[in-house]
Amino acid sequence: MTSLPPASNAPRERLLYLDILRCVFILAAPITHATVDLNLSGNRSDTMIAVSYGALLLCCVPVLITISGALLLADTRPMNIATHYRKRLPKICIPLLAWSLLYYAVNVDLGDGIPVIFKTFVERFLTSTLSGPLWFLYMITGIYLVLPFLRPAFAGDTTKLSLACVTVIFGAHALDFILRLFAGQPLNPVFTGTLFSYFVGYFVLGNVLTRVRPKIPGGCATPAILFVLCAAVMALGEFSARTTHTIPTALFFTFQGPPVLCMTICAFLFFKNWNPSLPHKWARFVQNLSSLTYGIFLSHMLVLKLLSGELPLFFRRGHGLDCYTISPLIGPLLYGVAGFIGSALLAAAIRRIPVLRVIVP
Repeated sequence: MTSLPPASNAPRERLLYLDILRCVFILAAPITHATVDLNLSGNRSDTMIAVSYGALLLCCVPVLITISGALLLADTRPMNIATHYRKRLPKICIPLLAWSLLYYAVNVDLGDGIPVIFKTFVERFLTSTLSGPLWFLYMITGIYLVLPFLRPAFAGDTTKLSLACVTVIFGAHALDFILRLFAGQPLNPVFTGTLFSYFVGYFVLGNVLTRVRPKIPGGCATPAILFVLCAAVMALGEFSARTTHTIPTALFFTFQGPPVLCMTICAFLFFKNWNPSLPHKWARFVQNLSSLTYGIFLSHMLVLKLLSGELPLFFRRGHGLDCYTISPLIGPLLYGVAGFIGSALLAAAIRRIPVLRVIVP
């Protein structure tokens, strides 16, 4: 394994493989949420299909975090904390507030039992989330708050230090995974609570994966095969947990678990080593789509509700798309891809409206 030359103080050129990686794994978000009803059905066949989709797609969030770390920790220019907060935080906090209000209104309209009270909204906004995907913004806000203190330690040519940090964080979580699997008990939380969050671990991992050039036997085929093998282990483990109760549920379906860490590394290295070159128009298309991923993540739950008829604007409930469209095996893919396309179009439309552009930066 060799490292790249030290980073310069100049802004880095755009890396196409990171744009492709982001586009591929943002697609996983709507497909994952398209399987919700399969998870709730209680049917063994539905459960197997749901955990298979989940196993293949669960690493989408860790991959997106590693991309952020690869880009933000690569920049070694001096950082002014006040300027950083002034530029970065509004791009997270304003969309978070706006979309929280929107999902709050949608949930009230759908009879979710939430009273239309300003105090209730503020409490929910500060203590939980108004829609599943919005948790990601709370997490990114935390990373942006500590970034000025992380970057001096891990930015640029600090591969060994970054790798040591990642090893300590995920080593502890690997031990936690082993104890949960074989002893049925987690690692002492007093110990794990003193370590950096595993989200920070993935963020720093992005710097490691960008800086190193590992020699991979078999080329791109090796990380692809390992990715599928880890997904198979996760699917079988989670299916066994849900149907036989011999191991704890959600043991394999955790972002910090060894299988997800391995899949994240494999996905990143696959696209980095492949590093495809595209004709100019297709490269621009990928870059433009990549710039919409934030908006896709924010809006895809709303679009899925519209497509299914749960929010009956275009379809009546039961007359739209869902995970059972055609069949439970194909339905989540069709439903999720449709949600992805609709979310991308919605995000692109919002960005063309000056007064609304601030909610999809």
